[in-house]
Amino acid sequence: MVKKRIDKVTPGMVVGRTIYGDNYEILLKKGVKLTQSYIDLLKKRGFLNVFIEDKHTEDIVIEDPISDKIRMMATKDILKVYETTKNSLINIEAETGEGIIKCINSKIKKNFLESPAFYQLMKHIHCFLEEIMNQDLLSGLNSIKSADNYTYEHSVDSAVISLIIAKKLCLDKTKMKHLAVGEFLHDIGKIFVSKKILNKPDKLTTEEYDLIKQHPVYGYELLMDNDNIGIISAHVPYQHHERQDGKGYPRGLKGVNKINNSKLTYEEHGKLIMVAEIATIADVYDACISDRPFRPGIPPDLVYELIEKEAGTQFNKELAALFLSITPKYPIGSEITIKNGLYKGFTGYVMSLNEDNISRPKVKIMYDRKENTIKPMEIDLRYDNHTEIECVGLYKNYNNWAD
Repeated sequence: MVKKRIDKVTPGMVVGRTIYGDNYEILLKKGVKLTQSYIDLLKKRGFLNVFIEDKHTEDIVIEDPISDKIRMMATKDILKVYETTKNSLINIEAETGEGIIKCINSKIKKNFLESPAFYQLMKHIHCFLEEIMNQDLLSGLNSIKSADNYTYEHSVDSAVISLIIAKKLCLDKTKMKHLAVGEFLHDIGKIFVSKKILNKPDKLTTEEYDLIKQHPVYGYELLMDNDNIGIISAHVPYQHHERQDGKGYPRGLKGVNKINNSKLTYEEHGKLIMVAEIATIADVYDACISDRPFRPGIPPDLVYELIEKEAGTQFNKELAALFLSITPKYPIGSEITIKNGLYKGFTGYVMSLNEDNISRPKVKIMYDRKENTIKPMEIDLRYDNHTEIECVGLYKNYNNWAD
């Protein structure tokens, strides 16, 4: 199975993973043979990629860190919490940030915390955590997202990344639970921001960007002062856009670029907490590789290099190094091209990872430089120090990745 761009999908290809609609109804089941009308439907729904299974790629196994059942459960839980909170906004008239915060604390928070949807999300968290405990490496790929389900799928994928990092740090289950809740709801403050601004394809105005920069504050106000969540969970949405160099938002907090297991709890105002620093890395990585209404996903190898480049300024340096040690630069199933040598310009897919060097995978070359199908040949880059590869993608500029 491989991840293929929708513009390269043709009738007769077989769906490798079930594709869900905006309300998580099944659009196309795994194993369905695609027709042109199905492909047109996926394009209309905003899908830019799809997982494809065929006889040439059946030996490429892409493992999701969580089962379809748990992924669907978590995603639906988040969706229901968002919908419940949105319903509380009816008849709320507040145009300023201060007005929105006042409404959150006077009317919305109580309904949110007492809702069956929130209770169900908290009840199911342990199932999510149990599956993550079996994982040591990140897949490097994420779920296929449409424009309308992006927020919920992004929240789940970010939580998966964060929790695998947390497991590597040997955090206890209580802290992992706090991190999971915070990640599931890290963008819930965006429901107080206009959808037109959030999905705007053009560059945001200064005023529009200032409105978006308030969403961590709204999320924090909604989650704080609740014993069932804990203050750490509330600080994940509050701090996930802060930077080590103090140039983030909303408060411009600074980090110390260290992993400090002795100070994992929130102790004093004005300090970055490590679980939020973990969430920052997870949020940026998944946001970058995901397709958005205003751009296709950025190739994973470029996002890997972005995390590497921004370690110490945007990201906690030691946490970034840990993340990169468990994240493949070239994920299994991703499309790659040869950059040099005899087969320069030939393309194929990553077959498997070498655990002793996950950045030098085994690849299967399937097409020549003119995109003609060739007899597949395998190259194990662990034993080939000269051949260089890069992921194939439409969007090559990580400097304007945008959340």
